[in-house]
This record gives sequence, structure tokens and C-alpha cells, in this order.
Amino acid sequence: MTGSAESGAAASDCISTDWPSSRSDLHPDPSLVRGILPNGLRYVLKENREPRNRVAAYLNIQAGSLHETDEQRGYAHFLEHMLFNGSTNFKPGELVEYFQSIGMSFGGDINARTSFDETVYHVILPDAGRSQVEKGFTVLADYARGALLLEKEIERERGVILSERRARDSAEYRTYVAGSEFALRGTRMPQRMPIGVEETLKKADRTQLKRFYDQWYRPENMILVVVGDFRRAEVEPLVHRIFGRLAAAEAVAECPDFGDLQHKGIEGFYHFEEELGKSEVSIESLWDTEEKNDSRALQATEMRRHAVSLILRHRLQRLQERSETPFSGAFYGSGEMFDRIGYAVLSAEVRPGKWKEALRLLEQTLRQALTYGVSQAEIDRVKKEIKAKLEEAVLTAATKDSKDIANDIIRHLNENRVFMSPQQELDLYGPLLAALDVEAVNAALRASWANDSRLIALTGDTRLDDKTATQEILDVFRQAAQQPVDAAGSTAGTTFPYLEKPAAGVLNAVVPFKEIEAERLVFANGVTVNLKPTEFKKNEVLVEIHTGSGKLGEPKPGLALLTAGVVNGSGSGTLSRTELDEVLAGRTVGVMFKVGEGSFIWSGKAIRSETELLFQLLHTMTVDPGLRPDIFERVKRDLRQAYQGMERDVDGAMQFQVLPFLAGDNPKFGMPPWAVVDKVGLEDIRQWLLPELTGGPLEVSIVGDFERDEVVRLASIYFGGLPPRQGRGAVAEQVHFPVGKMLTAEVDSSIDKSILLIAWPTDDFWDIHRNRRLHMLASVLDDRLRKAIREKLGATYSPEVGSSASRVYPHYGMLMVQMVVQPGQEKKVGDEVLRIADDLRRGGVTEEELARAKAPMMTSLRDAVRSNTYWLSSVLTQSTAHPQQLAWPLSILSDFEAVTKEEMGALAATYLINDRAAKAWVVPVARPDGRK
Repeated sequence: MTGSAESGAAASDCISTDWPSSRSDLHPDPSLVRGILPNGLRYVLKENREPRNRVAAYLNIQAGSLHETDEQRGYAHFLEHMLFNGSTNFKPGELVEYFQSIGMSFGGDINARTSFDETVYHVILPDAGRSQVEKGFTVLADYARGALLLEKEIERERGVILSERRARDSAEYRTYVAGSEFALRGTRMPQRMPIGVEETLKKADRTQLKRFYDQWYRPENMILVVVGDFRRAEVEPLVHRIFGRLAAAEAVAECPDFGDLQHKGIEGFYHFEEELGKSEVSIESLWDTEEKNDSRALQATEMRRHAVSLILRHRLQRLQERSETPFSGAFYGSGEMFDRIGYAVLSAEVRPGKWKEALRLLEQTLRQALTYGVSQAEIDRVKKEIKAKLEEAVLTAATKDSKDIANDIIRHLNENRVFMSPQQELDLYGPLLAALDVEAVNAALRASWANDSRLIALTGDTRLDDKTATQEILDVFRQAAQQPVDAAGSTAGTTFPYLEKPAAGVLNAVVPFKEIEAERLVFANGVTVNLKPTEFKKNEVLVEIHTGSGKLGEPKPGLALLTAGVVNGSGSGTLSRTELDEVLAGRTVGVMFKVGEGSFIWSGKAIRSETELLFQLLHTMTVDPGLRPDIFERVKRDLRQAYQGMERDVDGAMQFQVLPFLAGDNPKFGMPPWAVVDKVGLEDIRQWLLPELTGGPLEVSIVGDFERDEVVRLASIYFGGLPPRQGRGAVAEQVHFPVGKMLTAEVDSSIDKSILLIAWPTDDFWDIHRNRRLHMLASVLDDRLRKAIREKLGATYSPEVGSSASRVYPHYGMLMVQMVVQPGQEKKVGDEVLRIADDLRRGGVTEEELARAKAPMMTSLRDAVRSNTYWLSSVLTQSTAHPQQLAWPLSILSDFEAVTKEEMGALAATYLINDRAAKAWVVPVARPDGRK
């Protein structure tokens, strides 16, 4: 460590000027380079080689909405926006365009976030050259002390922020705010939601924003975190030179009073939010705490608390599998917020009309644990799970992404915790886990509920009498507390794998794809297996299995919506989901089923040493899937509940009305009416899915850090040994785009926001040359809309533009614009979108626009082609049916680089024809009582 922080009036009492490790018996990751400049700014550097030749630079301001006064509510977030709108070295409008020109995307590589206690800015540089790093540091230094805060820009950005506030408004958010105001009253937090309040946002001006900026954007309250493919000797001098000249303003921050909780004993809370479409009950305990420095003892306490949470979640999961359980999902958690509030909470999403039964079951589950404690078997399971996560982190550390590391460092610093390497964490927690016993875990559980605070809440769409609701909730809780409870039952021992290992199948052919260093195994039973060994992620193995025709072959609307939930929730034919989780405890293997547009998909992931277990699990799920009646009933009830919420939400209308509209009302698009879904039975799923899983054409693709001969052996046994596969996929019918048509979808909602969508028909996916250029065209249109609709008009927070081309339906694709707008502004904003699109069609694309669209895309693509996900999902998967995919990696970079403005102009002229565009407005409508 170099340098020291200045002392005196420059650092107020609530600003930490050193490191968590300086107050701890724990040692930080030895690979970190840390320093404190003479002005008090701290920095952390870490060399990391993934992604190659990129640098992630973060400026962490240790202040957020909790640091605002009553008159400043929303200003921390407002200020975050303003730092992109003019600074010492970048005039308004220059910053985003500069970064685009060097290969960075706005929102991805350049972005920021504001929360209660932090504001974090990042730039993910496209290469690690000195000039790029120097420029990136200059931008962060401008954020730190170079904001211009021009009145004209403040006024313009105000509209964007109010649009963002509108976009974030929802029944769920309103419920969260109401619950926070009740549970955390007496503290600052409920009155400091980061988005702010309309009253103060409308009053914000330069003087007020600058006051907050000067008070909290001080070098001694900042930490620079830089992780990436650089050399310390080159980067550290730049940190000293660029950030060392920053100086704090004279204004000194006043430490905010966090406050104290203002409740004791048992209290009830009721909040009615009809449009939420679901209800939740919870039992919570909250208490004031003192700030704590990190230590071995503290980590031991937090690990015991984490073990308690895992055990209670396992118990809740077992309850969820019972058909009579009155809740569809439940959660247990405990910890501390901001080092000031301790909490323990047990919550559940209840089935319609079952809130009393759900609350009783939660109370009894909690009291059962507090009375009888946990078992040794439960502790043994969580020990395995925790240790497996620690060991996986060690095995994959060498190729962890720089962005993930940087964010993890910032999280530790802002939570006053010591950042350690994965090996240090394993060395610390390993002995603590070994010593973990029943007595220690029970003590941790009871400590979380030792105070007299009990908050009993019911929120959501359950209608009670406001005058008596709280008392009714408390009566149910107290009555439940009078009922006796028994100790939790033990679970029966299970084994896996339980199927007899198949005999290895006959390998008919090995087809090499030398240019992409991949190959295909063709077995006599008709199964094909694609292989590509990589070193992109150390010890990571990814697998995808595609079989059958997926949603394309869906014989009855609604089947696809239910099937994935039933399969994933049922476990296997022999083991329930809970039993399967128990027998796999301590392993990293995970699999997931989904219904794809043109196939059924099993995806799996494991570390290299567990490759055979992954194959065994995927083999079991393929030949012995679990389709349990009680799980089907649970999934169907849960989906009905989701429908109820979506029916009162503008986003729900996108699924119910807009997506089918864009596909000519084809029932395979969007979500069908509930009356249709309600007719689907478990037998329908069996008849549709099982023949395709057990006998349909099957392709396996494997990518990652595996040993080739071992994977060939495993594939021969677990997939080459399957019974013969035959059959062909379903044939896709023609989908008709609604050329020139208009849809207005009305939603009975009090949420004051509309969705505007405009789409132009294009074509399907398979002309890859055209498809790539349509993505580039969408990027150009997105940039024009960002400037005009967001920055000039302030009419939306984030216009979304994309090119969507079907891999399944011939000639079906679209270039689509979507955004949230204020109700009543749909036509005005929509007309502006159409005008901009028409300008692009008539005038084409400039060289500068193309360069700014192309450079970020090339940066993203260079990262993508060095990822397992790209090779699995974009190249190998379904390459048996579409062999042209295997050639795509050879041209992806050169073809995108070769895009010309003439090609862009020709595409715009061909497709951006407004007379052919489909338009959809989703709008809230007034109720008979006058409410919206």
C-alpha cells in the first residue's frame, strides 16, 4: 500500500478512509494492488486475463439515496444521469459518441447504478492499450469532479428521469414501498427510494445538484477499482497522475441520521394491491444493530446463519411439493442491511383464498425449527453444498470475468468486508464447516428470533376490511401459535444414479470440423453428438440436448406454458425434485428443461471432474422424466395466479395481445387466454412430450474444458446406448405479419404508463449475411432514437430496438421498436419514431453512424467468440439439421467488419417502409369509478 489519507475536516465522520482489512484479522486477496492517494482517493488494481485485452474500470462513490436530505430526494440518481451530459473534457452529447467510436456500447460498456448507499460508474474498455486506459480514467475523473451540471441539460434530463420513474412503477414496486414504510419506519430507508419523488425531481436545479455533488463526490469518499488484462507498472502511474489532481470542494457533508426502528412486540400489516395478481404472507423479525468490522469470528457467525437459511429453504421446498400446501413458493432469509438493521424473514406466495392456511403453516414451520432444532443430516447436506460452491470458485477462478471480479470487490468494500481470493475463502471456511454442528446452527437460528419483534404481514390482491384487517391477521397468527407442533420428519435415503448403466452404443462415424476445431459423433441409434473442447472457462463443461419439435409441434395451445414447469418441478420418474437435490448435494451439476421454438431442450452444466455425473443426470431425465400429478396441479395453479397479475399489467398485454397480433394471431405466439390453458391436462403433456423425449431425433452438443476421449466414452454409453431414435420434426406453417395494421390493447390498470411498439417486417434467420446487417441497422436506428426520443424529447427512459428473425418459421422476422411512454403520448411519440425511420430509409446511414454502430458490435463479438455459450448455442446446437452454422464462426468477424453504409442504406430502403409497419399501443384505461 502506498500513501496515506489526509486527516482533518476533509473527511467527515461517516466517510471511511481506509480499508476493511485494516480493521480486521483477515487478509485481503494478495493479488490486489491497493493504494491511497494524497487527496484520500483509494484505488484497487487487479490483473486478470479474461476477457482478453479488456479492462473493467469502476468508480465507486460511497454515497447513495440514504445520504440525501428531504429536499434532495432522488438527487443521487439524478446526478448519476447528469454526469453523462457534460463534463470538463466532454461537452454534452460527446461522451457516448466517443465511446461508441472506440468500440463501447452505451448501457453495456458504459453505465452506472445508484442504490441506497452507493453510486457506481463503470467503463469496460475495448482494449488494454495505454491510450484507451488513459482516456477511460479521464472519463472517470470527470465523473468524480468534472461535472458541468448545465441548466439546459438538467431540464432535458428531467424528462428522462420522470420517464424512468414511470417505467419502474408497478404494483409490485408499490407493494415494496408500502411494506418498507411499515417495517422500517423510524429509519431513513423508506423515505429514500433511489428513484426519488416527483416533487423534488421537478425542483432540481444546478445549485441543488451541485450541493449534493460537492458534499459526497469527494476523493476521500471514492474508490477506483480496475480489473483487467493490463500491467500494473503501466496503469498505476496513470492512476496517480489522473486521479491524484482531484480536489474536494469546500462543502463538507453532514452525516445522515439513519434512525432507529420504531416497533416492538407483535404487529400486523395489511396492504391491498389488486393489480398485483397474487398475495404474500410473511413473518419477520427486525432489530437495530451496530456496525461491525470484518473478522474470522464474524465470518463464522455469517456462515452459521447461511447454513440456517439453506436448511429452512430445504424444508420449505419439501412442503411445496405436497399437493395440499397452501403456498406456491416460500423463502427464508436472515442477515443485516447496511450494517444497521438485522432481519430474519419467512415468507410465502399464497394460493388464492388460502392466506390463513399459509400463515399458519409458516408459523408452525418456524416454531418447529425453533423448538426442535435442525438435524445432523440437514447439517451434513448444507456442509456439502457450501463446500462445493467454495471448491467450484477455486477451480474456475483463473478465467473469471473481470467485470464480475470488480463488482465483487466493490460489494465487499461497501459492506465493510475483506475481499479474499477463492483459495483464501476455502482455507477460511473449510475448517469452520468441518466444526459446524447441531448446537452451533441451532444457536444461530434462535439468535435471529431472540428479540420480541414480530411483523406479521399480508400484502397483495386479498381483499379484507381495512378497519379490521390487521386484527384479523394477528388473530390467525396467534391462534396458529397455540397449536402443537411435532419435530420435522427425516427424509429417506436415496441413491443416484439408480438406472442400470447402458451398454456403449455403436459409433458409426466421427466427422471432423477441422476449421473450427470441433467434431461430430454419429451413433448407430441415430443420436449425434457435437464436441468442441475449449479453454475459455477453466473447468466448465456445458451440454445441450435437443430433441423433438418443441412448441412448433404443440397440438394444443397452452401445453408449452405448463410443460417446462412440470418437468423441472417433478424431478425424475423415481426421485422427486427434493430427493434429487438431496442426493446431489455437494455437487455442482445442474440441469434445466425448456420448450424451445423448434425443439425440446435439456441444458446442463458441471465442473470437469463431474462430467460423468452430468451425463448420468441428463440420461436419467431423458429416459425417465418425472411428470407428477401433484406438481402439474401446483404449476397450473401458479400459472393461473400469474395470469391474474398479467391481466392488469401493460406488460401482460404484450403477451396476450401484441405478440399474437404480430404473428397474424397464430396461437403459437404469445400466451393464449386462460380459458384455453385451463383445458390442458397432464395426460395431454404425456402424450405430447414422452414420445419425443424417448424416441424423437436427438442431438447432444458439448462445449468446454473437458477431456475429449473421456467425453466420447461417456457419450457412447449414455446417449449412443439409447434405443434407436427416429421421426422427423414438425413442419412450420407460414406466419403472416400484420402488414400496415394497428392494434390498441386496453388494460384495466392504475399504473400510469403505456407501451408503444412499431415493427417492420423483414425475413427469417437463415440468410446470415442479411441477418447480420439487420442487426447493424437496428443499432443505427437505436442510436437515432436514443438521441431524439430520450435525449431531446425526454419522452422515454430507454427505447428498445432489435432485429428478430425466426429460425423456425420461413420468411418471418421483424425490426422492432418498443418503449414505455406517458399515456396520451403514444401517437405523438409513435409519429416521431416513424419520421426517424423514414429519414433513415430515404437518407441512408452516414459513415460516422456506421462506425459508431460497428465498433461496439465488433468489441462484443470478439468477446462472444471466446465464450462457451456462443459455440454451444450459436454454432453446434442444431447443426445436424442446419450444417451451415458450422461455417458461421469463420466469417462472423470479417463479415460484420465488412458492412458498408451502402448495404445499410439498401436494407433501410427495403424494409423501413412505414406503410408496411405494424403498430401497437398498450394503454391503461379509466375505470367506471374514474380511477386509472
